[in-house]
Amino acid sequence: MPKLLAIKGVPLIGLYVRATEEFAIVGVNERGVVESLKEELDVDVVVTTVMGSELVGALVCANSKGVLVNSQISRRELERIEKIAEVKTVESNVTCLGNVVCLNDRGAIIHPEVDENIEESVRDFLDVETARGTIGGVKTVGMSAVVTNRGGLLNPNASEWEIRKVEDVMKVDVGTGTVNFGVELVGTGLVANSKGYVAGKDTTGFELGLIEEALFP
Repeated sequence: MPKLLAIKGVPLIGLYVRATEEFAIVGVNERGVVESLKEELDVDVVVTTVMGSELVGALVCANSKGVLVNSQISRRELERIEKIAEVKTVESNVTCLGNVVCLNDRGAIIHPEVDENIEESVRDFLDVETARGTIGGVKTVGMSAVVTNRGGLLNPNASEWEIRKVEDVMKVDVGTGTVNFGVELVGTGLVANSKGYVAGKDTTGFELGLIEEALFP
């Protein structure tokens, strides 16, 4: 059975976790959460806040190549993340880099209106093809989809054009669905890589079926 989780009693686990093929960053030190991520995703886990916030899933953009984070991160927080990954800090008014970038190890879809230096950093430091766009008409693409190197789950409102763009840029087949009993911003309630996933505790059996079909085609 897939692992269903809540963090601080909240099923919006994607707000607190950013995961890649190699590692996961978690904003809350809950033993069961850390153990579940290690077990289900087969990754190293580091626990830290970012800019004093536990919502690291929203704040951090990452793939296997490294981590992008706003330059307002503290030295102590930065050093914790540097134990498991290369890190680049970005000067920007945008602090929630995890919200505005959806990526895997091959490509990235980026919020259509963010600073050019964010797109440059994603392209050059994380070494992926980039394109600007929306997913399900939503500009905060990092919370509107979860895409791994194997598959992806997109907001159910994603158009055929948006789906095709994600597949072309990120080089995977994707599906659509919801999490946590109908939540369309699937990135808020799903954490995944090509090896496994964890979902928010309110996710239904039907939703889990769609998630597995989309992530492991």
